[in-house]
Amino acid sequence: MLKSFHQRTLNWRDFETAMANIEEIIRAIEELQSRIELLEKSFSEVYFGHPVKQILTQRGYRVLSCNDFSEVILPRHLSEKVLSRYKDLLSRYSFRLFLRDLINRVEGDDWRKICRYCSQNTSRAYIGFLKSAGLVEVQGDSFSYTGPKVRSFGATLEWYVHELLKDEFLAPTLFGVKLKNTPHGGDYDVVSFFHGFLVYIEVKSSPPRGVELTNVEAFLHRLEDISPDIALFLVDTELRMKDKIVKLFEESTGKKVKRLVRELFFLDDGVYLVNTQKGMASNMRYCFKHFFKVMRRLV
Repeated sequence: MLKSFHQRTLNWRDFETAMANIEEIIRAIEELQSRIELLEKSFSEVYFGHPVKQILTQRGYRVLSCNDFSEVILPRHLSEKVLSRYKDLLSRYSFRLFLRDLINRVEGDDWRKICRYCSQNTSRAYIGFLKSAGLVEVQGDSFSYTGPKVRSFGATLEWYVHELLKDEFLAPTLFGVKLKNTPHGGDYDVVSFFHGFLVYIEVKSSPPRGVELTNVEAFLHRLEDISPDIALFLVDTELRMKDKIVKLFEESTGKKVKRLVRELFFLDDGVYLVNTQKGMASNMRYCFKHFFKVMRRLV
């Protein structure tokens, strides 16, 4: 009798273990399906008649590659709900700084050291989400980053701007675009298509002190290459643009840079200098409204 009872107990435990394993496998399959759907959508957009690819082709350029996810930090536990929450968090400057710092931390660091730009409660919430997304492992107050190994936050920010243009402005968009035989070469961070107008956005994840004259000149050369109707030089910072970025553009172009509002500036050829104070989407929206209301009559 006792042996039979133990046998039933063991069998039940084996059953529970098997069910837990099955649930883990099902979750892994669902996450894999979500990733496949994301990549399939990207593939079909790029290679089967994407509007941005069409307009670049019509202008005489050949797209060699784009939408490369290899350097993009995406949740490992990917689902529509998790992805939506991730993009919502990326809209916050403090979360972008938090994630940028996190990927440069050594394994076993205390997550509380990363709350320079937010409260400890907010930092705890960020770590909680990243743990649920499969991007960190947490033991007590220490964590280790478990997401994809990337060289910098740059590609993730380009991807996010690309998603923002699609979600907020309903604009077909590509990121990390490489073109064949352009005079100055290089990647085009984000390229989009608005009402028949080609839009190019250069994305800088470093603060103004990390932007040099060579970066501005390279951006201006890319404008010569593809002749966009609207161009944004977007610096992910809430610091002043006037102190350095505006001066670099005036030195490079020999033109007077005008203030649009706050820390948003423009030149009279459809070029805008944008920071992310007051929100990345709202700042881009202000520039687009200004272009379509005022600037398109001039350029």
